[in-house]
Amino acid sequence: MKHTTVIILLLMLILGMFFLNLNIGNADVSLFSMGNDEIARKLIFDFRLPKTIAAILAGIALPVSGLLLQELFRNPLADPSVLGITSASGLGVAIVIFLSAILGLNSLLNNPWLLCLASFIGAMLGLIIIVFFSSRINSTAGLIIIGMMIAGLASAIIGVLQFFAPSEKIKSFLIWTFGSMSGLSWSQIGVFSFMVLMGILISILTLKGISGLRLGENYAHTMGVNIRKIRWLILIASAILTASATAFVGPVAFIGLAIPHICRILFKQTDVSKLYVLVVLLGVFSMLLFLWISQIFPNGNLPINIITSLIGAPIVMSIILNRKNLIHDEL
Repeated sequence: MKHTTVIILLLMLILGMFFLNLNIGNADVSLFSMGNDEIARKLIFDFRLPKTIAAILAGIALPVSGLLLQELFRNPLADPSVLGITSASGLGVAIVIFLSAILGLNSLLNNPWLLCLASFIGAMLGLIIIVFFSSRINSTAGLIIIGMMIAGLASAIIGVLQFFAPSEKIKSFLIWTFGSMSGLSWSQIGVFSFMVLMGILISILTLKGISGLRLGENYAHTMGVNIRKIRWLILIASAILTASATAFVGPVAFIGLAIPHICRILFKQTDVSKLYVLVVLLGVFSMLLFLWISQIFPNGNLPINIITSLIGAPIVMSIILNRKNLIHDEL
């Protein structure tokens, strides 16, 4: 199937899922039946539309971050959640949530910029640790173990904060870890959109450099690629995208790993720019589909993280099975 045909098909599917999500929910309200009903309009435009836009933004941010990290580390298992970056980002959010309660500064939680900043600092710290060890451990398995240790350390610090935090904050943080597109205000959607746009613009600047790095650092130098600059741009873009998604929809697992891998298998695309577009479109469609699935259960919305884990975990296992050399790496 031609690249243009695939893009058109994905855009049509995205449009269909977009309107489908606007027409589903606990209330029996749709775009076609709301008429002059002010309550119905408010439900759709103040609740369902922000939730759908949040799914689109997360569907852009996480897969692009995963693609960038896979290209940077030349590792099919590189992903914000597998490498512990999502956990480090979540630690930043946890610090704001729990410390604000412990210090009596609950008003800080109303500032979406603060959550993004805390999430970004956590993600960037996790990335720097991964880069530090990746230059010293020439092993896929070793890198994954370091990611697990980062996630474990972040969980331990979060546990300490939870021990001293009020029970209502522990409950709200636990719900946040399940992942949800609901409950975002338009101001939060605005900050989320700005952060994702900034991350996407930075990531686009890396595509030419990634093409050169695929052919080796020497060849990249002959193409005029500033390798150090490209690596830092990839790290910053990945941190911004991971942080924004984690801050607003929770630590959604496996999407960053699964979507780029699915695109490579389904579309057999090796060109970085074309693969980038396909990853964005398939990521958006997937998150809209997962959002719809989460809402079809009669007893309430199923947490988005449960759905992504059910789909993403088998994909991780398939990658390992198809690349048997991964398990023979030296630790």
